[in-house]
Amino acid sequence: MHKENHVRTTRRRHNQPRPSRRALTGIGLAAAVLAVAACSSSASSGSSTTPASTSSTSASTPASTSPSSAASPSAAVSAAIAAVQKAETMPTTIPVTQALSSAPPKGKTVLFMQCEEVECSYEGVGMKAAAAAIGWNVKVLNYQAANPATLVTALQSGLQYHPVAAFFSGVPQEAWASEQKAYAAAGAYLVDTFLPSVPTGAAIAPGRAYGADMTALGTVLADEQIASSDGAAAKSLLVNVPTYPVFGPLVTAYNAVMAKDCPSCSVTDVNVTLPQMLAGDLNQAVVSAVKRDSGVKYIISTNGSFTDTLPQALKAAGLAGQVQLISGQGVNLDQQNVLNGSQLATVSSPLTLSGWQDVDIAIRLVMHQPIPAGDGIVPWVLLTKSNLGTPSSSYDMPGDYPALFEKLWHVS
Repeated sequence: MHKENHVRTTRRRHNQPRPSRRALTGIGLAAAVLAVAACSSSASSGSSTTPASTSSTSASTPASTSPSSAASPSAAVSAAIAAVQKAETMPTTIPVTQALSSAPPKGKTVLFMQCEEVECSYEGVGMKAAAAAIGWNVKVLNYQAANPATLVTALQSGLQYHPVAAFFSGVPQEAWASEQKAYAAAGAYLVDTFLPSVPTGAAIAPGRAYGADMTALGTVLADEQIASSDGAAAKSLLVNVPTYPVFGPLVTAYNAVMAKDCPSCSVTDVNVTLPQMLAGDLNQAVVSAVKRDSGVKYIISTNGSFTDTLPQALKAAGLAGQVQLISGQGVNLDQQNVLNGSQLATVSSPLTLSGWQDVDIAIRLVMHQPIPAGDGIVPWVLLTKSNLGTPSSSYDMPGDYPALFEKLWHVS
């Protein structure tokens, strides 16, 4: 591990510095995860997911058995370093660049369905600020992620406000499909984000964080591991809760990159069931997996909220410094882990900014203008010690994003 840390430090010393900025936003993946968890909990008891205690392993063999088809180590490492540097670069603009043809009409209403978890609130904060800038209203209706039927009730109640659209995250379509007909009749839209793919049928408008976003995340997690190790053969644990289908494309992408660019590496899946995670048993499952194989050098978590307390568990088990932790989208605690050196990297969750993207979608629906591809992008950043700055549970970049949206909307 000391050698790997030295390699990383040396490599970055010879490359341009990363700017540091803080600010996060709101459509938290953690919140979406909780929503999916709630909707899936009854099904998970019969899931075919392999319990962590007997985690499936694709790692007893190398990630690929056809090294001749893989890129040369030097080329793969160079490509990974370049990809990591790009992913660490703080954005200077918002994903949306297409201006409206004119200022939006005033007085419209959008619904925000807010779950009981604190992460859910950040997106609503962004929506309220964006709506205020154009003279719109946001009606917040609460539901319980642990009880998807409450989302249906909230959607039904929301129609009395004559909304343009209703926004929520990570709830499988089958849980709310019964409301599509009513929303279509009202001329309103349903926007559900953080799913494996865009929902289909009547009254649907696309949001963010579908398969392409998760594929990009899986790719950058693999690139970070390869860049950190300089492509050296290494064993990794891939920690996931397969009950959440949104992470499927991430897992596929990570495995594909490792097989192609580090064929001598091996990956062991630590698939934790939803009941295990909710019972707080995920950390012990991962610790046990590390103890079973002292050769493990990396732990890759599909989501930061799964493993934000894992560094403390590893330390308590006497494993501190033995492995490097890299996580998908995380919040404040993951970032603190990065700064104190107990975690190598995480990915930002721009939650509040996403609320502005929601309003941009709603505006364009009202004005019958195309929804730009940028509204479907989660503008995340790979966060390391070199670029993180101040931890925040809604890390929104660039810092002047409200003014940039207002310019597109012709707000004086």
